[in-house]
Amino acid sequence: MNFPSLQVNNFFDKPDHIRDYAESLNYQKPNGNYPGLRAKPEDQFGHELFENINFKILRLLYSDYQMFQSVGWNATSSFQKIKYEDIEAHILNKENPGKGWIHNDHESKFTAIIYLSKHNDCGTALYSSKNNYMSSFNSVRSNPNLKNDYYHKNPNLKLDEYYKDLNEHLNTFKLECLFNSSYNKMIGFDGSNPHGAIYNLKPGEERLMYISFFESIHAPHYPIPEMRRT
Repeated sequence: MNFPSLQVNNFFDKPDHIRDYAESLNYQKPNGNYPGLRAKPEDQFGHELFENINFKILRLLYSDYQMFQSVGWNATSSFQKIKYEDIEAHILNKENPGKGWIHNDHESKFTAIIYLSKHNDCGTALYSSKNNYMSSFNSVRSNPNLKNDYYHKNPNLKLDEYYKDLNEHLNTFKLECLFNSSYNKMIGFDGSNPHGAIYNLKPGEERLMYISFFESIHAPHYPIPEMRRT
């Protein structure tokens, strides 16, 4: 890992403006195996807003202005909505209530999430593997397409099979850190860190977030390797 885990409350100076803007966008179902909707890329925001948000995030990692000026980066960012109906099975999971699939963002060097819903009943958990790192991610054995089938509402999905593999997967990890979803809170973590969503939505509620995946960060140094040099 190259980057520490971070939490910043009151991230935006005017969060209601950002939230209202996000609510005005058009959303669509993505092709990936994750729940909810993401704003259409062409409808989201101009380059200036995209840069301003991600600049603020990166300044947390590189606070020295001269060093920050030398940092190169590339990111994919989006507003995301998840409704109760999208993850109902996870909320009703008796063995691990409210827990989403644990994964890492293998294409992201650093992942940042900003919560824009006015409740704190959801969040994000960071985990570590109880045994072999890769075997935990590959613990779904009966059907590797289960996540995609559930998130895209495949009518042939067998829910008992889904629960069996989901719980088998979740039980190979241990909780390390839990961030609740306070309004206007930003969290960030190394993309290789196992993590998963925590859901506590009620029928009719939704979770609105801004999420940014930094696929590349080119900098004079990286925080964790630099710390280990001390």
